[in-house]
Parts: sequence; C-alpha cells; structure tokens
Amino acid sequence: MPLPGEGSPQERRYSRAVGSLQEELAVRTIPELKKASSRAELDAITLLDVLGLDRRPTFILDVSLPPASDDAPLEPIYVNPSLADAKELLGILTGTGHSHDKFANNVQPTSRFKSWLRKPASDPDGALKGSAYMFDGFVWSTTTFDHYLLVSGLQLSIGRTEPPGSAQSQPQLSLSIDPREHNQPKNYPQIPRAPAHPPETPVEQLPRLSPAPVSAAHGRFDITLDPPPASLSDHVRYFRSIDWSTTPLGPMSAWQPQLRSLINMIMNDNNPAVLFWGDEVTMIYNESYVEIIALLHPCMGASARVAAKEYWVHFQPIVDHINATGQTWTEHDLPLFVDRHGFLEETYFSFQFVPVLGTEGQLAGYLQPLVETTKNNILERRVSSLVEIGSQTAKARDLDTYWDLVLNTLIINEKDVPFALLYSTEYQEVAGTSSISSPGSAFELELCTLRNRGSIAVSANHPIAPSTIALRSSTYVFIPYLTQAAKSRKPVYLPFDELKMPDGILDDIDWKGYHDPCRSVVICPVLPTTGEQVQGFIILGVNPRRPFDDDYQQFIHVMSRLLATSLASVVLFDEEMRQKENAIGQAARIQEQLLAELKLTEKKFQRFAERADVGIFITNPTGKYTYRNDAWFEIFKDAADSDDLAGAWGNLVFPEDVPFCETLFTKLIIEKTAVCFELRTRMRWTPPKDPDAEGHTSEHFVWILCSAYPELGASDELKEIVGNVTDISKLKWAEDVQKMRVKSALESQRQLENFIDTTSHEMRNPLSAIMQCADGIISSYATPDGHIEVPSPISYSNLLEQTIDAAQTISQCALHMKRIVDDILTISKLDSGLLIITPIDAQPESVANHAVKMFESEAKAAGVDLKFAVDQSFRELGVDWVSLDPTRMLQVLINLITNAVKFTRLEKTRMVTVSVAATTEEPSSEAGGIQYILPKLAEDDSHLQEDWNRGPTLYIRFSVSDTGRGLSVDEKANLFARFSQASPRTHIHYGGSGLGLFISRRLTEMQGGAIGLESEYKRGSTFSFYIRARRTSSALLRRSSMPRVFPEDVRHRPHTPKEIDRLLNPDRPAPVVRRPTAEQAIHSDIPAEALGHSAESMFAELKRTKSIPDTLHVLVVEDNLVNQKVLAKQLRNLGCVVNVANHGAEALEFLKKTRYWDHSAIEPPAALSNASSLPFELSLILMDWEMPVMNGLTAVTKIREFQRDKLLKAHIPVIGVTANVREQQIKTAMEAGMDDVVGKPFRVTELLGRMRGVVAGIAEERLERVREQDS
Repeated sequence: MPLPGEGSPQERRYSRAVGSLQEELAVRTIPELKKASSRAELDAITLLDVLGLDRRPTFILDVSLPPASDDAPLEPIYVNPSLADAKELLGILTGTGHSHDKFANNVQPTSRFKSWLRKPASDPDGALKGSAYMFDGFVWSTTTFDHYLLVSGLQLSIGRTEPPGSAQSQPQLSLSIDPREHNQPKNYPQIPRAPAHPPETPVEQLPRLSPAPVSAAHGRFDITLDPPPASLSDHVRYFRSIDWSTTPLGPMSAWQPQLRSLINMIMNDNNPAVLFWGDEVTMIYNESYVEIIALLHPCMGASARVAAKEYWVHFQPIVDHINATGQTWTEHDLPLFVDRHGFLEETYFSFQFVPVLGTEGQLAGYLQPLVETTKNNILERRVSSLVEIGSQTAKARDLDTYWDLVLNTLIINEKDVPFALLYSTEYQEVAGTSSISSPGSAFELELCTLRNRGSIAVSANHPIAPSTIALRSSTYVFIPYLTQAAKSRKPVYLPFDELKMPDGILDDIDWKGYHDPCRSVVICPVLPTTGEQVQGFIILGVNPRRPFDDDYQQFIHVMSRLLATSLASVVLFDEEMRQKENAIGQAARIQEQLLAELKLTEKKFQRFAERADVGIFITNPTGKYTYRNDAWFEIFKDAADSDDLAGAWGNLVFPEDVPFCETLFTKLIIEKTAVCFELRTRMRWTPPKDPDAEGHTSEHFVWILCSAYPELGASDELKEIVGNVTDISKLKWAEDVQKMRVKSALESQRQLENFIDTTSHEMRNPLSAIMQCADGIISSYATPDGHIEVPSPISYSNLLEQTIDAAQTISQCALHMKRIVDDILTISKLDSGLLIITPIDAQPESVANHAVKMFESEAKAAGVDLKFAVDQSFRELGVDWVSLDPTRMLQVLINLITNAVKFTRLEKTRMVTVSVAATTEEPSSEAGGIQYILPKLAEDDSHLQEDWNRGPTLYIRFSVSDTGRGLSVDEKANLFARFSQASPRTHIHYGGSGLGLFISRRLTEMQGGAIGLESEYKRGSTFSFYIRARRTSSALLRRSSMPRVFPEDVRHRPHTPKEIDRLLNPDRPAPVVRRPTAEQAIHSDIPAEALGHSAESMFAELKRTKSIPDTLHVLVVEDNLVNQKVLAKQLRNLGCVVNVANHGAEALEFLKKTRYWDHSAIEPPAALSNASSLPFELSLILMDWEMPVMNGLTAVTKIREFQRDKLLKAHIPVIGVTANVREQQIKTAMEAGMDDVVGKPFRVTELLGRMRGVVAGIAEERLERVREQDS
C-alpha cells in the first residue's frame, strides 16, 4: 500500500487541493499582512500574532517532551484565542471532554487523535485524509518547525451547524462530499475549492466567459497515437501495453479514427465505461470499470464472450435486441455486487448499451457507459426506512408501544439492519455520580432487559442476546460498550475483529438481508431529546455488503435522532399526561380522598344495607328497579321476578289498596314529595309460637312500613326514587298479641282474683272446721269454767268417738289445705324450670292399679263405682317393665281420678273407669273421639330424651272415663288453661283451685306426650293422656332400695283403710322399704311391688332373724320445741322410745352415751367400769336441717367421721326431717351422710314406716355381710 503522499494521482491531487485551500484560507484570514508596506514590517509580525488573529482553532505542542504514557493528556504550550474560546473543543482535544462526533468509538477518539499527532503516518481508524486528519468535525493539519508541532483545524459542515463554543456569526466553511462514490480514496471527503463568487451573488451578475477555441495550440492528448502524451495514468499505460496486433482490432496504428475517438472518450470518462468492438466484442474499458469487473481484470483486448462468459449470457439478449433493432438498450438501478474494497459490496448502476455504427452505418460495436446510482438507491431505501421509523414511532403513547414500533420498523429495512437487539433499561437511585450513569443523572444504570420479541435474526437467551444484562456482574461481551454509550449518549461502533468475542457467540444467528454474517455492530443509546437518561439500547448489525462510511453513520445518526425525537414525544406525552394528572391531581387527590371516604361510607352503608333487615330499593323515574338489596328480596319473595314498581305492587297489595298505592306513586312523581306509609300485603306470614296466642288461628299477612323520596337533579328533574321497606309484620303481630295479652292479662287478673277468692274460700273453710273441731275437743273435756269432769263410762265412749271424729276432720282439712299449697308449689316449679323428670324402671300397670286402690275408700264413700281395666293393645305389645317417671305419671293420674270422682259423686249414675293402653305410634286426635290439646306448652325433658336414646320406645296411654255432668263447648275451650275451671261456679259445687289440669297438661308434655278429652254435656267425659317410655327388662330380683321422699302433690292424698288401720294399730309392722338412693328420692309413694321389691316378706324375714328390734329407740334432734314435743309424743304413742336434742352438738354428746360409742378408744379402764350402766339403746336419729349451734348437715358429717374413725361401732341410721326437699338439697343431704330425707309436713304413721324401712335396710346390709363372711 503506498504511503500518504505517495499514493495514486487522485490521492496526491486531493492532498494538494487541501493544502492549497488551507493556504488560501490562511491568507484570507490575516488581512493585516496584505497591508504591510515592507518586508521589515512583515518580519516584525511573529507567528503568535498571526495565530492570535486566526479564526481556526490552533494549538502548539512541544514534541521534544515525551508523554508519560500513550493515554496521557495533551499539554499544549500555546492555544490561540479561537480555541481558547471553544472550551468544550479544547477539553476534547486535551482528553478532558467528550467528542462531538456522531459515534463514540470503542477506542477513545482522543487517544487515536493523539496517536496521529505523535505518528502522523499512522491511520488507526481511517480518519487520515492525505496529510490531514478528521476528528470531531474538523480537518486537522500539522506543521513542524524545529521541535514544535503546530496543529490547526478546519471545520466541516457535515453533522455540525457551528463549531462548539463559537458564536452564530462566526463564518463557516461549506465543504461537501463528491456525489460520485469511490472516485476518491475510500472514506476521503472531497474538498473542492471555494467558489469564485459567493452563493448569494445573482446569476445575472456573474462575469460571462467566452469559450476558448479548440486548436492545436493546446497540445496532443490522444492516447492511441505515438508518441503518447507525456502524462499517462497507470491504467492508460496498461492499455497501451496490450499487444493489440494479436487481437481482432489489430495494431493500434491501424485503428479507425472513430475507434480512437471512442477510446479516448472512455478513458477520460470518470464513470465506468466499456466498449465492446466488433463481432468478437473485444473489451476496452477505463479505470473506473475495473472496480466493476473486479477479479476479471485484466481482460483488456479479450473477447467478452471468453473473459466474461459466465456473465455474457445475460448480455447476449441485449446484444441480440440491438442487432435486431439498432436501438439503445437502457437499464436503470441495476444491483451489482462487486469486490472493490476486499468484500462483496452492494452497488447499483444505471447503464446503456449504445450501438456504435461504422462508416457505412453497420454495427461496429457496443458502448456501455455506466453511472453508479448506489448512493441514490441506498439513500432512498434508508430515507424510506427513516420515514417509516419516524411516522410509526410518533404514534406511540407509552414506552411499551414505542419499543414494539421501533422493532417493527427496523425489520422493514433488513438489508441495513440484518441484526438487532432492543434492550430497555432499569435504574437504581444512587447518592453520588456513578460510572455507569447518564450525565446529570442521580440514578445508576443497573439492568438491561431484552424487550419482548425485541430481537431480529436471533432468538432470546442466545449467547449474544441474553434476556437480562446486569451491568455490574454480567460477563456479557458488550457491557463495556453499553456503559460507554450510556456515558457518552452516542452510538458506539464495534468491529468484531477488534473484540475478544467468545467462541460460538455468533453461531445459530439467522442473519437477515443478504444472509451474510455482520462484521460489526453499532450500539445506539436511545434517550429522549428532552432528557439525559438513556431509556434503552439498540444493538444494530452493520450491513456486511456496505462500507460503514459517512452515509451509513449519518443514517445511524438520523435514526437515533428520530428515535430520540419520538421517544421525547412519548416522554413528553407521558409528562403532559402527568402534568394533566398533576393539574387535576390536587383536586383529584382531594376528590379521591373524599371518594375514598365516600366509598368507605358507601361500603359501610352497602354492608349495612346488605346486612340490614330493612329492604332498600332504587328506581328510575319510570318506576323500574335499579337496585334492591338482599333484605328487599327476602321481604318481597312473591315479587322477586318483577323489575318495576307497578308489577311488584300489583302482586303484593290487595285490590282495595291499589288506588292508595297509585296516589302515593303520583305524589312521588308529580309532586316530588316524600311519602311514608304502612301497608298490608297479600303475602302470608307465619307468626312465632306464642302460648298466649294459643287458639287464635286467624290468617296473618306481611305488613310493611315503606318510606320513599324523590332524588332530584340540578334542574329539579326527577332522577330516581330511593326508598326503604321495613317488615313490621312481627310488630303488627306483637301489637295484636299485646292487645290479646292485655286482654288475657285482664282476664288472668280476673281469674287470679277468682283463684284467690276460691283459694281463700277453700282454705278458710277447712281452717274454720279445724278451729271448730279443736274447740269441740276442748269443750268435750272441760266445762265452761275450766274444770275437767271425770266422764262416766257411757259418756267416755261418746267422748272418745267425738274426739276421734274431730281429729279425723282436722286431718282431712289439713290435707285439703296441703293439696292447695302443693298445687301452687308445682306450678311455681314448672314456671321456673326447676321441676325435673327422673325416669326409673317401673310397671305402669301396677302404678295405675295402685292409684285406683288409693281412691277405693273415697269412691266407696261417695257411692262411685271405680274400676280398673287393661286394654287389649297393652297385652298384645307385651308391656311389662318400662323406664319412665312413675311419680309424675301417678300425679297426673291421681288428678284425673280425683276430678272424675269429684264430678261424678253428685250424679245419678256414678261410675269411673281407669284404663291403660299402649301403642308404638304416637296417638293423635280422632274425629268423634279424644281431642288432644295442641300446640304443646312444654318441650320434652332432656333427661327423658337421653333415656329414650338407649332403647326402643312406645307410648303408654291412660284414660279416665266418668258419668259426670260433662262439658259444654265453651267449657272445654278454657279447661286446660291456668287458673281455669269449667265454669265460674265449678268451685262452688265441687271446689278446687283450677290448676290441676294445667299442671297435668305440662307434666304429660314434658314426658313426650299430651292430654286431651272427649266430653258431651250431661253425658259424661273421658280424659286421656299418653307419655313416652322405653322398654326395659324385669327388675324383680334387684337389690336396690325404695325411694323415700313423698312428692309434694301426692304424698298426702287420702289413703286406704289399710293405712288407717295401721294408724290405730301401731304394733302391726308397716311395709319395709330398702334404704334409698338420691335418684329414687321422689318416687316414695310408688308401691314396692311396682318397682320390683317384696317389702312384706323382707320385713318378716328380718323379724324372724331378730335383725331389727321390736321397739325403735329414736333420737329426735329439733330446735323448734313445739315440733319437738309433738313429734316425740306421737312417736311414743306409736311405741317408740324417744330421746330429744335441741341441736347437732347435743346429738353428738348423746351418741357418746349410747352402746355404739367405743369408750375404750379414748377413755381409761376406770372410766369404763363407772360407765358400764350408762349406755343407751339407739335405733336411728331424726335430724332437723336448720338449727342453731350446729346444723343437721354438720352433725351428720361428724357422725360419719366418728364412724370412719372407729369411734362408733356400727352404722347409725339418720333420717333428715326438713322442709328443704328440692332435688339438689336432697342430694346434698345424702352426700353428707343421711340415709333418708322426709319433707315437712308429714304424717307420723308414714314417718314410722320410713323409719322401719331404713332400719330394716341397714339390718339387711349387715345380714348380707355376715352371710358373705360365713361363705
């Protein structure tokens, strides 16, 4: 390769042109030198004076001072004012600033510029233009004198509008590039001489030049003559070196003038041209044509058919056409790929095949002049691509759309963009300036992300196209250059041969365009023109069939500017939108806050509305619903399918209420006033269960309370109707119930007053009888003056009979009063929920038979025929032992038998029949038969429910039929109500409190049954009730004890003559019951046989074995002296030996004097001998509960402690005698150590029987233990 200045003639001419231009400019810029009058004045002007006046940036270096390193900054010893004013340019030259070139090369341009200054012959980046160097938009030339280097720059007009740091008025040089490509050395700009006249000079003022005549005086220039001209180019010398005599053209001297003229014309043509002469189409071409034929050169004088046989087949049809027509063939913009710079280059040429005629008009040859149109075609393609980029990206309104449009438009020009990667950037805020942050940015570039479908010719995650690039930690090959591009904000050109690229990184790339691998890429930072922060990078592959020349750079530059402008539009649009948002932001935020609060309130209201029991609705002015909450649909189930008011209300209201609803709607629509009203709808409503509403079977409808108001607009127009609906059915029903309750309360008050009157009457009568009987007894023994006379035997017999009769009357009156008190106590327990049902195994047939026997004497006295019958169903089901509460069952049965006897004793026909039946299905009311009372007032008892779950159940039904007066319809209606009797005069004729049947009803319902009746006035009545029971096995062989507490409402009923006989014959043994348990406490009135015991045989066995004494020794512990005296006297009358104590402490002291106290455990032998006569006999203790000093529970606890400590030799029975007879109280007493509990008041004969039973139970246990020891 020739050195600079010794190259081709074109290069030398270029260098000379530049030198001449610099000289002319230098002279023109120093007008003071032209005004010098003498050589002496000129010599007085120094070089620095001249440089100070020069407008070109100039500086001087001392080359004798070697730099510290190749990258050391330039240290000029002089800088002229023009350069000093351009501080930015000065910084660039010295290496402290940034270049203004379109590209920031991968090697710093300043470093290469410095290398050129030190070694002017080197050309590291192709910027050397002859003796000049292009850097940062200036053509720099140097002059060396002594050890100083003077460097001066001349600004180019390409890519810069004005020199950096200079004023607008500073004159600029207009330099242009030759439109013909490759006529000058590669990448050399053409700098023609400045025009003789400024461009603004009018054409008509230009001097007219007359053409000079062509004459021989100008010399000989024909290169085909001998001797040739003195100055010949290498190509002409090559042309003349051909031995033309060996060609079809013959020796050059024999050529025709026409041929000579054509050859001279071709050789002097700067455009490629070739002449095909003769039939052999011998080739003669100029120097410019060599670049086109490339490797075919040299082929001067050869036949085109031979030298270019592979291509001639394409030209032969053209030749044939010309031969046939004699007309020129023209071809425009023909793409040709020529190798003129070491690679296959994409070029475009327009050419003609011009026929050359001989002297006689025949075809002598073909002239093919070519004009290269590469630049125009490439420019057209690139301009079209740039227009598309600009127009398409301008449509973007956000970054995502922008990046998609960028990639879509780049794909269009795949020849100039055969490869591309599009990355968006992510920044991290930093405190200081980072090495990889954009200038002026407080954010550090951290990550680059490949956009979705953001690549051309390569797939994502290819080694050259990673999805993400971490600029701090990644080993990606382009990272340094991405950082450089981000810093400089300029494209970076990267030839692959200068990069250390990993092996295989370019494999599997589907190169676009001509499918040739790219030799270089350009990294283009994408940032808006209005900002400093890089938003992304485009890595573009350079067209491998085009040189990366100024045009290519300009294309990249313009594309970057277009992208920057479009991006600025996007950013500005985004900023504009942000500003608009900010403009309304303040109000919007306040509005949002208010809306948020409103929404919160609305949500709260909506939640309230959705959860509220109030139905909320909204309609439009026509009455069509636009909103209804769940409560609305819950209320208006029948109108859920209607979507307007008219349809909904038409289904809801009664016909008579339609005009009222229409009036209300008209008031809303026309008068636009709110309305509020109550309305009864056609929807049926079921009220809750209410005992007070029993018997009221009237039909109920849904009542609503509706409020509605019109929502008006700004012009007072109706926008919508908002309303709410409240279901007031329950309120209306409650009002009715309240009215009914008030009425019922008044009625109850009246009944209560009647009950009080009746009760008072019922209690005052027996009280009066008691007082009269007592007075009669007293008066029978004493005279009016108080003296007691000794009666005669006859009068004594009468006196004794009168006294017994009076005592029996007193007993009957007391029992009558007790029944009233017991009924009141039972109803109180029912109301307070304290009455508990306790199921045990029992025989219902035996219990019912026992109830009948209880009334035999009373019925016989009243002349009533009392019978007991067992229904066939009872036998068919084989009912024997069942689990139920026999006491509560007996209580109901006794109540019914009492009423039956009471209401039958005054009739002519007096008959009462008690029957028992069974069924597996729950009995129900029968037409013309028993009508059971519904609905039930009480739920099934929980204890019974648990018991029923343990086995199969059935229903036991008891019926009591009588031939009494019967009941009318009105009397039956109130029969089972509280404080009710058949008629107001019932108690006058029959007595009673009016609570018995009400109590019976509650008790049967608690046992899973019901009570009812069948009655006909004057014909008699049948009362029937059934209860649910569980089948069990036989209990005859059980060894359990009898329950011992009398139920308050049955324990004092009239008893059989057997009991009266027992009262008159106390020595006769009473039935013995076994020692009870707490769970059996309330079943003491049930016969032992009904519960599986044989009391009489057990008592006889114990008497025979002497296990129980004939005479009971009793300790009565009672603080009430009257009760103590009476009880002790009664027990002594019945044959008992009685001792008394006033409280528990005295009872404990008495124990120490009995034979059961072990004196040897705590007393010395002497004391034992003295106390041998002291021990008392003791069978059991009757212990009161509430006493001073020490109560009964504490005393019995102490007794059991003595027993455990062996201070007592045997178990001493203790029976609690108290008025505390609730179940929990009984359980507490039993747990403290009592053996039984008897409630006050009681009959002494019953108490004696209980006493004997407890003693017998203790004795039985002792006997069993002895038997076990003997066995």
